[in-house]
Amino acid sequence: MPADLDLYSIFCTVARCGSLSHAARELYVSQPAISQSMHRLEYMLGCTLFTRTSRGISLTSEGRMLYSYADKAVSLITAAEDKLHRMRTLQSGGLMIGASDTLCQFFLLPYLEKFHTQYPEVQLQVTNRTTPETVELLKVGKVDIALVNLPVDDTTLCVRDVLRVHDVFVANAQRFAYLKGKPVTINELTHEPLVLLEQASNSRKYLDDFASVCGVTLHPEIELGAHSLLVEFARIGLGIACVTYEFAADAIQSGELFEIELSTPMPSRGIGLISLEGVPLSAAADRFINIVMQTPGEQPAS
Repeated sequence: MPADLDLYSIFCTVARCGSLSHAARELYVSQPAISQSMHRLEYMLGCTLFTRTSRGISLTSEGRMLYSYADKAVSLITAAEDKLHRMRTLQSGGLMIGASDTLCQFFLLPYLEKFHTQYPEVQLQVTNRTTPETVELLKVGKVDIALVNLPVDDTTLCVRDVLRVHDVFVANAQRFAYLKGKPVTINELTHEPLVLLEQASNSRKYLDDFASVCGVTLHPEIELGAHSLLVEFARIGLGIACVTYEFAADAIQSGELFEIELSTPMPSRGIGLISLEGVPLSAAADRFINIVMQTPGEQPAS
């Protein structure tokens, strides 16, 4: 552009006011400064924009043409600046979050509620996918941040640990009473009917990797896509399920299910909030992460 935006903004104010002095008062600058700016704009554009009249100034034909475009442009930029301000102050905008169904149900919901209560004008959008699919959504810009099952080994991601969880095998106390009260190897569990998550999930991959280290390959009778279904299938005795203890604690503590004691317990793993490394976060994403990280490793009260 041959002139900076401030000159066009001053030009529009002068054209609207029809007077240099009125424009100077509106812009809180001196009249000579306004006059100098208009001379500079005319010089840069190579044409006369105003003519003096007994009533003040009026636009030339070139000035009227320029004003018809510049006024719209300045208005649009002003509106954009206002919208940016509202987004920065969380008075508008949106936040796109990726997470699995399980993490939404058992971890994310209280934080979503807290964020929405504090910033009701920010539109929330949650997309449910497995961890590998969620990572891809983040990389292509379909979500701003994501909650995933760790580990996620990718140098393009910024990973924040938010919770430690423990994977355990659980079963119906009546059908599998013979496994109660004694250590059981994972190899022994391969002879039992297993109910596991689908192989596409990070949780299942973590289990399979653990079994592989123990020299075992797992062949479940039933594979499911939702953690809550694992609990229900185990509850009615359809098999032994591998669940996240923290997300199945109610059923275990009530006695509906019992935890099978593994002779070699599975190591704990993490739940993480991820974003793209080196990419600035929006104000909404940054605030949401701060809300979650205020109580690391703990879930907020529902």
